[in-house]
Amino acid sequence: MKITGIYGHKDGQNYLERRHPDELSEVISVTESLNPAVALTKQSSEKTKPPLLFSPVDMNDFLKTTLSPRGWTEPAPNSKKGFREPRIYLEGGREFREMDGIKNKVGLEIQFGKYAFMGYDIFSKMVIFSKRNLIDCGIELVVMPSMISNMSTGVSSFTQIVMDMRARGEADLDIPTLILGMEPTTEEWEEVEDKRDRFRKNKAELIANGEVSSGREGAKPGPK
Repeated sequence: MKITGIYGHKDGQNYLERRHPDELSEVISVTESLNPAVALTKQSSEKTKPPLLFSPVDMNDFLKTTLSPRGWTEPAPNSKKGFREPRIYLEGGREFREMDGIKNKVGLEIQFGKYAFMGYDIFSKMVIFSKRNLIDCGIELVVMPSMISNMSTGVSSFTQIVMDMRARGEADLDIPTLILGMEPTTEEWEEVEDKRDRFRKNKAELIANGEVSSGREGAKPGPK
């Protein structure tokens, strides 16, 4: 993957480059190490979509699993994932909120879902964690428009959230936030199309060797 979209909210880009250059570089480096063809695992039954789509779950899992040993989450050896996302409990101790990662007061959200979840991440969740003095800035990782037609219907993009952020403007409660938009390189798009061709010719083989999920087709994206 490559990062082609960068938008700083409340001077977010300058803030992160000046105060948290290592954390920013780490998120970008791990994102660039994601091979999109490997995450092309979701079968589609939507007539307007290609037969194979990018899986938000697979992309999210790769990024979080790769970032975890670098200190963005807490080790949890006995758990299924092997790590635990940063969590805070609200009034009463029953309800909680989680972030995908926190390191040196940089909050990270990886969002490949609907637009509403992007807005919630930036304007609600990050503010809540900031008020608890756990973060002082945030990074929101999303997809570029070129990926939308290659994912299930309903996924939002960098362009959509940035357009609304510009129209909304800044609020006192907001914290410095950097929106990063990712998409495949030219060479990676070629790998994606090659995998789709192989899927069309021999669907059973790709499912059998684990390159494509055998789960139900056309599932809609969730908040991740």
